[in-house]
Amino acid sequence: MEIKKFKVGNYYAEVTAMLGDSGVKFEAKPAVVICPGGSYMYVSKREAEPIAYEFLAQGYQVFILRYSTIGTMIEAEGRTPERDEMYKIASMLKPDKTLGSEFPNPLIELALTMSHIRENIHEYNVDADNIGVLGFSAGGHLAASLGVHWHQDWLTELVGKESRWYRPNFQVLGYPILDYDLNRIIAEERGIGDPQYMSMASRMVFGKSIEEDVLDKATAKNYVSENTPPTFMWHTGEDKLVFIKNTLDFANALEQHSVPWELHTFHKGDHGLSVASKITGKVNPHVQKWVPLMFEWLEDIK
Repeated sequence: MEIKKFKVGNYYAEVTAMLGDSGVKFEAKPAVVICPGGSYMYVSKREAEPIAYEFLAQGYQVFILRYSTIGTMIEAEGRTPERDEMYKIASMLKPDKTLGSEFPNPLIELALTMSHIRENIHEYNVDADNIGVLGFSAGGHLAASLGVHWHQDWLTELVGKESRWYRPNFQVLGYPILDYDLNRIIAEERGIGDPQYMSMASRMVFGKSIEEDVLDKATAKNYVSENTPPTFMWHTGEDKLVFIKNTLDFANALEQHSVPWELHTFHKGDHGLSVASKITGKVNPHVQKWVPLMFEWLEDIK
C-alpha cells in the first residue's frame, strides 16, 4: 500500500490517500472519499482507517478527508488534540472567530478533494466514473451535502471548478445527521441530550448565529433531486445522539425523486459504531453486517 497526503482549501483540511497495490490488474480502480464524524469539532479516527481497510480489501482506492475543525487546527500545529482541550477552545470562542468548520466550508473542501482526484486519476489509478463519498454522523452530513448540492450554481462559484469534477457517483451514509433542526426538536421532546453540547455543536456548523438560508441549505432532504447519486444508508434505533428520523426522512425524499437507495436499520446499537468491530472498540456483530451489505449494493448499482 502507498500513502500520499495533500492539502485542500484555505484552512486546515488534509487528505490521506491510501492506494492499494495494482497486483496483476492494471485497470483503473473505483475510489471512495471517507468523511469521518466528530460533530464538526474533530475528525474521528474510529471512522477513518477502520472503514478504509475494508474498502482497500475490495480493490478501492481510498481517500480520507480530515476537513477543517478545531481538532485539525490543533493537529496542524503538530499536536494531538485532547477532547477536553477542544471543548475548552470551543467554549471560549469569540462570536466572530472563523474556524473553517462552518457550513459550507467543509463542503467546499470535499468538492476540492473530489476534483483533485479526478484531475489526477492516472497518478492515483482511479476510475473517474466510479468515485463516491462515505460519511458517518457529521461526516454523513458532509457527504450528503455534496450529494444534494454538487450541481448547484452557488457551490460551483465557491469551489471555482465545474461541477462535473466533483460529482459523486454514489454515497454511503452511516447514522448521518441530515436535519439539525429536526434533531434538536426530537431531543427536546424526549428530554434527552446535553443542551450545552448541542449548542457547541451548532456553533461549529453555523457560526455565531444560524441564518435561515444557511440552515435551509444544510438540511439535506430539502435538496434531494434526480441529480442526487444512488445512496446506501444505515442507522440504529437506539441512537440517542443522531435520531433515526434523519435517515428515514432522507430515504423518503430519495424515493419521491426516484433515486436508487437502500436503507438498513438495526434496533440495537448506540451512536458512533463505525464498522462495529474490535478495531473500533465498539463491537456489535449484528451491526457489522452493514459492511458486506454495502459492498453487495455497490456491485449491484454498477
